Amino acid sequence: MPPAKKKPSEPLKALEKARAKHRRLAKKLQATQAKLAKRARKLRRLESNIARLESEAHPLRASQARGSAPSQEEDRHLRAVRLIYNPKSGHSDKSHSLVAIDAALRAHGMRPDVGVKTSARAARDLARAAVADNAELLVVAGGDSTIEEVASQLVGTTTALGILAVGTMNNVARSLGIPLDLEEACALLSGGSTRQVDVGHIVAGGDPDVDYFLETAGLGLSGIAFSAGKAAQKGPLAGLPPALRKFFEHQPDAVQVELDDGETILASSQLVTVSNAPLMGLNFLIAPDAKMDDALLDIAVYDGMSKSELVRYFLSMKDGKRADDPRVKFYRAHTVRIRSQSAEEADSDKNPLPESKTLEVEVLPLALKVVVGQAKGLNVPVDATQSLPPPAAPHADGAGETP
Repeated sequence: MPPAKKKPSEPLKALEKARAKHRRLAKKLQATQAKLAKRARKLRRLESNIARLESEAHPLRASQARGSAPSQEEDRHLRAVRLIYNPKSGHSDKSHSLVAIDAALRAHGMRPDVGVKTSARAARDLARAAVADNAELLVVAGGDSTIEEVASQLVGTTTALGILAVGTMNNVARSLGIPLDLEEACALLSGGSTRQVDVGHIVAGGDPDVDYFLETAGLGLSGIAFSAGKAAQKGPLAGLPPALRKFFEHQPDAVQVELDDGETILASSQLVTVSNAPLMGLNFLIAPDAKMDDALLDIAVYDGMSKSELVRYFLSMKDGKRADDPRVKFYRAHTVRIRSQSAEEADSDKNPLPESKTLEVEVLPLALKVVVGQAKGLNVPVDATQSLPPPAAPHADGAGETP
């Protein structure tokens, strides 16, 4: 028997049924969005209130902190935090000494339990110990490398990362909206508003100690470019370091970039970068539109660019400046696999990785808890940050103390 024919009205009924279902789902979605917006406003009001209360409490703490060391009774009322301090970060600025940092944290209501970084391994060990002790907040006073070493041990934990940016470039702090001023950064930590941020993860071609990254990973010239860029920063008379010689000896390679949506990019490129944050290196704005909470990696393929063109391009985006070149193509993905015909240099947050023909990278969405501020590198920044005056300097005769 021939199959029964559909009645002419059946497609119309199916269409109306589908439209009705769509209206119901759209209505539910709108209601959910309204609830989320309401909760976001409530969260921002709470954060604003915390910032206001912090500004009121700060002068009281500052006056209590002046003149003498805090007693055990006074210490008891301060919030206990872990602190990992890198004495070699930055330019040995006295305002960033351990004594100054300890005083600033105490003035903002925090009592630091201090660990000093003596090596990358020591920093990771201190971070693991803080997690094992269920530390609520682990503050890092250091540069990008120290922050990234510590952060690698906090991935997937409930311990929040706090940052006091006392390094040279401070890319992570800039990307997360963390003030570079010590007092303002301590005020932000005291407010304690946290966000979950993404972390990059090397799946294949990595090293267990540097599998995670906050800034950028790359295959090709990226590792060499850091050294070459630092040499260029010193001026034309700085000499030609081995890194720069290696840079110019490198030859273009045919690369294949495979994205998780099935797209494959073929290029003749000396460099492919995979970014989690907007900045890297000498404040290079390598991924202008990258967000650290969007569950996506920003991939850049530098197709057909000569070495001199790459150098000019990188130097043009130094200090956070945006650069445009039609040969630099940007893509976004949750995971990416980069293949080259020959074994290439690779790096993860400036750390060298074993030479490899394949570099596979994934994003770990919202895997790290961080105290953040008003950041362009976040979809959901903390709006309620507030600059606070530094505590007045102590005087031997008691002048300047709050009555």
